[in-house]
Amino acid sequence: MSQPDDAPAGTPTGDPWLAFGYLVAGVLLYGAVGFLLDLWWGTSFMVVIGILTGAGLAIFQTFARFRAPTDET
Repeated sequence: MSQPDDAPAGTPTGDPWLAFGYLVAGVLLYGAVGFLLDLWWGTSFMVVIGILTGAGLAIFQTFARFRAPTDET
């Protein structure tokens, strides 16, 4: 992606829909895994753990993707 003309050189740019997609996909995928584990183990809490794990990993992925590059010399 190209940077807008008024943005400083080191400013990360990105599509906000990509961040939204990370969040939705993480919650759905890990929520589904938690739901399947609930069915298999006969529990009722793994879906919540899956949703929270998916949201946390999605937020981490978003920060990792859109963080500003560092000057390493």
